[in-house]
Amino acid sequence: MAEDGDRVWVRLRMQGRHTGPFVRYREGRLDQAVPPTGREIDCEQIHVLALRRAGSWGHEAVRDDVTMPRQLGVFPPSPAVAPRVAAWKVSGRAARAAEEVTRRAAEAASSV
Repeated sequence: MAEDGDRVWVRLRMQGRHTGPFVRYREGRLDQAVPPTGREIDCEQIHVLALRRAGSWGHEAVRDDVTMPRQLGVFPPSPAVAPRVAAWKVSGRAARAAEEVTRRAAEAASSV
């Protein structure tokens, strides 16, 4: 972490095992829900927060949006993961997973 006046830079590294659904939205709509793959992930991001008066703030991010999907076998689709992703979408599990992730995120945000 570093700060300069009203700006804070945060560099973070995400490491772990993919044990729950990974849900991605595009323009406010469900774009993809990836079922748990059990694979390891390791990727980095940089976030810049601009703090302003009255608690408002701005946010910019520099993310590597290719590494994690590649590590999960989603991009390009691996023979092991592609059928599971398709089955999740057809069965409706992807939509249910997205609803659950959204619900949990809203609960977490309201408890802060």
